[in-house]
Amino acid sequence: MEHILSFDIAKGKSVYCFINEKKNIIIEPTSINHNKNEFDNLFNIVHKYNNLTVVMESTSVYHLPVENYFRSKGIDTIVMNPKLVKQYKDTLNKSKTDKIDCFKIARCYLGTIDNLYQKNDQYFMFNPLARQYWSLIEGQTRLKNRYKQLIEIVFPEFNLIFNDLYSDLALSFIHDFPHPALFVNRRTDYLMNYLKQKNSTKRPYGLKNKVSKMKEIASNSLCYVGFDSLQVQNLVQTIEMIQYHKQEINKLKEQLISSLKDTNQFKIINSIPGFGDFSTALFLAEVGDITRFDNKYQFISFIGIDSVTSQSGKSEHHGPISKTGCKFARTLLFNTVTSIIQVSAHFNIENPIYLFFRKKQSEGKHHYKCIIACETKLCKIIYKLCVSDCLYKNK
Repeated sequence: MEHILSFDIAKGKSVYCFINEKKNIIIEPTSINHNKNEFDNLFNIVHKYNNLTVVMESTSVYHLPVENYFRSKGIDTIVMNPKLVKQYKDTLNKSKTDKIDCFKIARCYLGTIDNLYQKNDQYFMFNPLARQYWSLIEGQTRLKNRYKQLIEIVFPEFNLIFNDLYSDLALSFIHDFPHPALFVNRRTDYLMNYLKQKNSTKRPYGLKNKVSKMKEIASNSLCYVGFDSLQVQNLVQTIEMIQYHKQEINKLKEQLISSLKDTNQFKIINSIPGFGDFSTALFLAEVGDITRFDNKYQFISFIGIDSVTSQSGKSEHHGPISKTGCKFARTLLFNTVTSIIQVSAHFNIENPIYLFFRKKQSEGKHHYKCIIACETKLCKIIYKLCVSDCLYKNK
């Protein structure tokens, strides 16, 4: 007989109950603080029961200490999707308390046990790296916006000097010379050698025109911010943070690729045109083992690009995509499909994704509906290849 230890998680404390698969109560709902002593006492009571499973719903990061504790003890631990639990709760009474909720989570688990999956395969192990990557990307976006604001305050003409303000050369130069007064009177050969050291692809004499242009623009700049102002100081600090983020992001990319490149599904997905080494590793870290899905539609639904269908009698309406799955996988798929379409339009017009995109366009579909349709087709290709255990072959 299976025994279920169910938790309703909150910050720093939880309420748990202990029942068996016949929904008989063994331990009434009890409050527990998140400290080792109390959990050790609880574990000493429940570990004596056979077929023990710990169940909880995902609660931001607050459920992680509880999940990790029981996993370290070798106990099967299920973290349920809050939306699945909410749907189950809504079918019961509308009362909501922590004591009632822990029972509902346990009963929801018993009612959906066949559809649950434990995220402990060789791909989901690296999901924390993927989430750290997305977090750094989000932080880098904010830093870049701040960087652009400070450039406009201190010396907007940097946009005329560098085509890409986020390149390593631009960041290094602006960090060392954040104000025009710091380089306008510098010797030309000094600035040429500086740029040569930062950009070894060009010869020093080839940089003479660039340096002359820089000094001319700086001498005519309408800049009333002093070189020792706080805005200049903020600009230098922001650049240092952007450079740090770039380094950490590159480290995460290398770690993800090196960790997954020898796995079977990495080789399969990486063989599909449009998937590079990093996008393949990141995708697998988000979706896990693709062969665990019973069919391609479960895989599509997990990502959240399945259409919301409303049907009653003879009437049937297909609405927008559900967006209830993994938003990071959706973002990655959108970027991949967009890249495939753009590249194939110039170099490989026989690509099946590109041909499907053109077909949907000819039907008068909106651009983004065509993209979503292509994402769905790409998911079907990925699923078929992974289940069949074969590489992609160009026709």
